[in-house]
Amino acid sequence: MDATDKVLLIDVENAVGPNQPRPRVLRTRVSALVAAAGPVHHVMASYSHQDAHEDFTLSVLAELGVAAWRVPRHANAAEHALLCHARYAHQQGCRSFAVASADRAFTALGDYGDFEVLIWEDQPVSARLQTCARQVVRVPRPVLTPVCAVR
Repeated sequence: MDATDKVLLIDVENAVGPNQPRPRVLRTRVSALVAAAGPVHHVMASYSHQDAHEDFTLSVLAELGVAAWRVPRHANAAEHALLCHARYAHQQGCRSFAVASADRAFTALGDYGDFEVLIWEDQPVSARLQTCARQVVRVPRPVLTPVCAVR
């Protein structure tokens, strides 16, 4: 990894939705965020979940080629995990990040290099995060078409 490589960090609860989003919603929204980020070295997503036996998020992210870091339910646990990964990537030479979250905690990415924020067009974003980011990319929220039952 070098300074020109970009790493995409996805805060699943903030960028996709809390409370274990349905697989179709997760797949559609994560795919839209990855496409909006453009070329990246890799993608890391973090989320909290209590019951590993009922967690399909890990499987859906694996289908999409997205590394996942499941954390215990705790305030800011996912944000902390993603910032730990950013620190690791920085130690490997990375200086460019994209983060899919509107959470102010990600202003800390400025310690590791240049970063952009990916948020939905209608999503409120921390004023401080907007100020610290190189740019804020407002992504059109993907529309989910109804699934029709086949008879």
